Amino acid sequence: MTTTGAGLPLFQIRPMLAVISRPFDSPDFLYEIKWDGYRCLAYLEGQTFLQSRNLLNITPTFPELASLHQRVKGQPAVLDGEIIVPGKDGKPSFSLLQGRGRLGDPLKVRQAARRMPAIFVAFDLLYYQGENIMPEPLRRRKERLQEALAPGENLIVSSFIENYGMKFYEACVGQGLEGVMAKELDSPYLPGKRSPRWRKFRHTRAGEFIIAGYEPGAGGRLLGSLILAECREGQLVYRGKVGTGFDRQEEKKLLVELQQLQPGPPPFKENIPELRKPRWVQPRLVCTVEYLELTPDGRLRHPSYRGLRWDKAPRECTSS
Repeated sequence: MTTTGAGLPLFQIRPMLAVISRPFDSPDFLYEIKWDGYRCLAYLEGQTFLQSRNLLNITPTFPELASLHQRVKGQPAVLDGEIIVPGKDGKPSFSLLQGRGRLGDPLKVRQAARRMPAIFVAFDLLYYQGENIMPEPLRRRKERLQEALAPGENLIVSSFIENYGMKFYEACVGQGLEGVMAKELDSPYLPGKRSPRWRKFRHTRAGEFIIAGYEPGAGGRLLGSLILAECREGQLVYRGKVGTGFDRQEEKKLLVELQQLQPGPPPFKENIPELRKPRWVQPRLVCTVEYLELTPDGRLRHPSYRGLRWDKAPRECTSS
């Protein structure tokens, strides 16, 4: 196990995950905004180390967050939160964040950090004063989070309300936000587990899907559609294709990424007549897609592409 000097378990803690739910009211839950960003654990011990949900070091990607430790008492500490990049309207912009996430050149990273700086939204505290406090109830961890943090330009604490989940959801939808998180006040933090003690209310259905291939564009289009899949018992299952939600610039970026992958064999057991001249690639890329519903034969209805998810691995895109 890799640790910091005081024993914080680097590259070991996976974030607790939520299940999808309809909005509800309950005195046993708190309700907070579902932030449209990258999930991140911040390890703080005289310096800041940022770890993605799939255990990657993303500290170099967000240099403007390198001083988070200066605003947090009770170190060694570990925060759970979300990295967001606000758009011109002040709301989280996943497309801007996605652009930041794919940069690798240090000069371009620094320039982007100045033009469109990221914010770390903290909503949980997992280690405090070097002590593992994940077994403590959420209400107590929230209290300690407030004690520990001094919010600043690149660090905020996610606010919440109690009891009124449905009204809060309606308010968030009215503001054009992604949705709401409902969390049981007495819940411990369960690293790496998807638990009904945390639930998410989404305004539109959205999911992460594996890109198994693509169809070339026709006419003025460079890219026709992305061919989508999920994992089921070790096999890829076809979920349809998406050909909306990306502009010409995004088409070009996607084609660059797709053409860097090795060609692959057809990944599906079934024959799919609707596909025209599919080009199969190694199933390494993951994207977020919004959709209305899943049809009885397992296809996405009215899908719309939202962006690549560099922070998620294909194995996470599972079908129940």
